[in-house]
Amino acid sequence: MASDTQAAPAPKKKTGFVAQMLSGHSAVGLAVGALMYILCLSGTLMVFHEEFERWEQPQVPEFATVTPEAAGRAADAGLARASDVPHHFYIGVPTDGMPRLGISLDGEEGWYADADGTLGTPIHHPWAEFLEGLHYYLHLPTVLGLTVVGILGAMLVGLVISGLLAHPRIFRDAFAMRIRGNQQLAQADIHNRLSVWGAPFHLLVALTGAGIGLASVLSYFVANSYLDGDIEAFYEPVFGSDPAEDITPAPVFNITAALDNFRAEHGDLQPWYVIMHEPGTVGQSGYILARHPARLIYGENYYFGPDGTITGKLGHSDGPAGQQVVASAYTVHFGSFGGLPVKLIYGVLGLAISIVSATGVNIWLIKRREKGRAMPRLERAWAATIWGTPLALAVCFTLPTVTAVEGTLLNAIFWLVLLGLVSLSAVVTDRAAFARFLRSAAGLMIIFGVLVKWAAHFGAVNSPAAIGVNVVLLATAAVLLWQGWPVRRVQKPVPSAAE
Repeated sequence: MASDTQAAPAPKKKTGFVAQMLSGHSAVGLAVGALMYILCLSGTLMVFHEEFERWEQPQVPEFATVTPEAAGRAADAGLARASDVPHHFYIGVPTDGMPRLGISLDGEEGWYADADGTLGTPIHHPWAEFLEGLHYYLHLPTVLGLTVVGILGAMLVGLVISGLLAHPRIFRDAFAMRIRGNQQLAQADIHNRLSVWGAPFHLLVALTGAGIGLASVLSYFVANSYLDGDIEAFYEPVFGSDPAEDITPAPVFNITAALDNFRAEHGDLQPWYVIMHEPGTVGQSGYILARHPARLIYGENYYFGPDGTITGKLGHSDGPAGQQVVASAYTVHFGSFGGLPVKLIYGVLGLAISIVSATGVNIWLIKRREKGRAMPRLERAWAATIWGTPLALAVCFTLPTVTAVEGTLLNAIFWLVLLGLVSLSAVVTDRAAFARFLRSAAGLMIIFGVLVKWAAHFGAVNSPAAIGVNVVLLATAAVLLWQGWPVRRVQKPVPSAAE
């Protein structure tokens, strides 16, 4: 007997120009998702930029405090090495996160010093600088990069809010996890649960990231439209300004006395940097950037005069509310308050938002496949992006140790590796096996990078942070290798798009 119900007709396939446009539209969407994922993952790593800097040069002496006299000697030695008057001169004094004494000329050339102020190892952080350029600018030219990153941050704000509003039961089902069986449900539950648990963090990080990126873009256009291109004038109400330039030679301000006076007047605060503008000239100025315990501001500027007398402060700690909010944006965005415990929390939550970014695209690809509109080429490209990014990152933190590759070339290698893997995905036939290969390759590359770094500094490791970073990297490698182990499981109804 014939059935009263008829099978639903299969969806018609688009052909010709329409199909090409739909494919191009989907590819653009996937590219935006890939940039969002890279931004989230690199931001998670950026939380630990101080630890990475200590890992890159583990042989540098570390100490909790330094005397003002030692800081003064390091400053004098650094200025003596300058071929010209530096526009800005930085003396980094030991802090909890960076227990090292270092000096830098315009942020370009610098040296670490030992506890008595004698200069030693040149400052060299190619991996940390690579990571900073990736997260701040996606390695694009400054204004363009900030624009793209700011837009992605604004999009993330919209995604967080719309995602919460689009799921009325999302809080009631906050602990529902169906990770076995149907992969669409598993991906959706992982996506929704991590979104709910981390919603306040995700929103806060997205808002501050969008604000930092778009404010920088706004400053560029306002400065060029109304301030004769003077970007510093745009930021002056919040960050202050340098005095008029006068390079007539003059004695350098007394840095030793400035630190002595600061500690006598503000013993409860932690000096972070001594920063001088045009040192050794009539137009020089200087201030001590100090951290305030139990405050979210990144620090307060305490100005000092020629004899080291503290003459005033900028106002980040007690100025207008807007100024205090702006001064807190960087600290909140990167979790640089509360020490290592807060960083670890940010690391976990940052990893969660990276997974949310990945599973969001997974769900979209799986739904297309279930509706008979599968896009296997894009599924393979997405798998290459998800697992190729850790592999490309591992290549880039290994290369500076074994070669002289750094700077723009290192940036290019990251994108070339990732582009090459995405291109390779177009010719592979087994998406799951390809994903497992990439996970295993990333794990092996991380182990190789750790071993190379250990061999390069064998017997000369003075930084506990370097040891901690190695432990975390090896643990990450173990997880990736375990995930990449070629064990055949029971066939699942619908495999994950990025499996």
